[in-house]
Amino acid sequence: MSNKNYIANLSYVQKRDFLNSFDLVFCDCDGVIWHNLFDPIPGASDAIAYLRAKGKQVVFVTNNSIMSTADQLKKFSKCNIIVKEHELIHPAKTISNYLKNLGFEGLILCFASSIFKQHLRENGFEVVEEKERLIDGSVLDLRNAIYNKDPIKAVIIDIDFNLTAWKLMRAQVHLKNPECLFIAGAADPRIPFGGNELLGPGAYIRLVEEANQRKAKVFGKPGAELGELLKVMFNIKDPQRVLMVGDSLKSDIIFGKNCGFQTLFVLAGNMEQSEFEALQLNKMDRPDFVIEKLSDLSNLL
Repeated sequence: MSNKNYIANLSYVQKRDFLNSFDLVFCDCDGVIWHNLFDPIPGASDAIAYLRAKGKQVVFVTNNSIMSTADQLKKFSKCNIIVKEHELIHPAKTISNYLKNLGFEGLILCFASSIFKQHLRENGFEVVEEKERLIDGSVLDLRNAIYNKDPIKAVIIDIDFNLTAWKLMRAQVHLKNPECLFIAGAADPRIPFGGNELLGPGAYIRLVEEANQRKAKVFGKPGAELGELLKVMFNIKDPQRVLMVGDSLKSDIIFGKNCGFQTLFVLAGNMEQSEFEALQLNKMDRPDFVIEKLSDLSNLL
């Protein structure tokens, strides 16, 4: 990528034009505001304060639904960033909104964290109560786990650290019914953890999609359905006046590109500048702008 796309290399006029080119910022959290889910990144709060002082609306869009909304808001507060509930978007919230808009009623089979399921229940939805089980090799056990008479009306897949083959098979069976909704939350193909890029929920979602030859409606990044929902929620008339900020090319930048937003890639999340410049990027994962760390936005002008 040309160095002219790096915020640090822009002239004063170019920085001014960049700052004036957007009104709404959708900002990722992990790798941008904090590292390792808990450690605040120095200067991130100053950058958010600067953007707000310049009249920008900042909304945080995360794929993390393993932590409750209340706990995430407390974490922002510890990072010296005050965030109101409507300024935090995550898959459990967007999926609940989607189901409410549909007037959905029925039993949900949900492969996600306990926090995610609790959010659904608090919003009036019925979620299958299911205990973790181990299939010991018995065909009868496998059959009983997969084939049951629960009247499932929707299958939801998000981050589930206990996802197993039999769970995916059960989802596959229920989704043979074309009237059963197929919904996904976080769809990251890979997730950074412990210094590695590990298998993300997107890989499991694709398995079920391929098995059933049908696509999930994805309400986490980089899902198109999330983009359409955000455009309605925030009354976005001109997508080019929106800036998507994130540290993942496959989740944040592709999401922003698909939505028609401008994109700003933050290197400090998980990549060195030399690594980034060595990548062979295509049109859809090549960010419009690059910055070393979010704090570099502070006092841009």
